[in-house]
Amino acid sequence: MAEFCNQCAADMGFPGDFCGLVTADQVKIGLSAIVLCEGCGRTIVDHEGNCISEQCLMKHGQPKGIAE
Repeated sequence: MAEFCNQCAADMGFPGDFCGLVTADQVKIGLSAIVLCEGCGRTIVDHEGNCISEQCLMKHGQPKGIAE
């Protein structure tokens, strides 16, 4: 079954799949989850399932204005 980060899932109109893989406390100390999103490819997500990778294929993790 396909799995998606929150941003890719929202683009398609359904909830994301990666929420809860790490805790908020783990993210605060620099830990995150490496996942395979069907939209982003191999990427990094936070505790809420948001793509936070700057190397994301969909450019979700890029600062505003950089993604095309």
